[in-house]
Amino acid sequence: MIRSLVRTSTVLGVSLVAAHAAQAVTLSARGNEPGWQLEMTERTITFHAQDGKALSIEPVPTAVETEDGQTYSAVVGGEAFTLTIADKGCSDTMTGMPHPKTITLVVGKRHLTGCGGDPASLLHGDWKIDAIGGKATVGKSEPTLTFEPDGRIHGNGSCNRFFGGFTLSGEGLKLSETGASMMLCDQPLMDQERALLAAFDGVIRFEVVSPGHVQLVGTNDVLVSLRK
Repeated sequence: MIRSLVRTSTVLGVSLVAAHAAQAVTLSARGNEPGWQLEMTERTITFHAQDGKALSIEPVPTAVETEDGQTYSAVVGGEAFTLTIADKGCSDTMTGMPHPKTITLVVGKRHLTGCGGDPASLLHGDWKIDAIGGKATVGKSEPTLTFEPDGRIHGNGSCNRFFGGFTLSGEGLKLSETGASMMLCDQPLMDQERALLAAFDGVIRFEVVSPGHVQLVGTNDVLVSLRK
């Protein structure tokens, strides 16, 4: 059954929110100018535009694999609806936040584009640090950084192990160091470690340069370069 939903009453709105919240979201997406939001669960696709237009599709149409990605098509309230999810990086045009998916929507006569997927998924995993403040790392040193799905970070600062956390929000990326070991190493390694931990404090966002290459960025400069 495919149906179009409009905000006709508070009771309807509450029941829709409650029903949607009970389902695990498999994709969140949004776009700007004009603003819109979309969420997809295993059972439902819901779409909301800034001008108040809202619709829901249930069940989710069968995906069709194309060169551009996965496409879901339906007719809702007499209007064509097409959602295409491409495995192609996308940066939010308002915030600059990277996302793993590029989203294309056709809603009636509207053609919309935006970004989808969890930005944190682009950071998760183990990274080698190959530059700090634009300078290559000291020869034979192996500084690392790991982003865990639960919001923790840890790694090797050049000499000592460190651990802390990270948060992603509409404001960007923030790293917080909460502890480290206290070993002494050769001075070049100690200096590099201090520079790295200081760089972490200045991170405000991240950029995906290419698959397997991410940069942690401060107010004006690239602070840390990471590679898989």
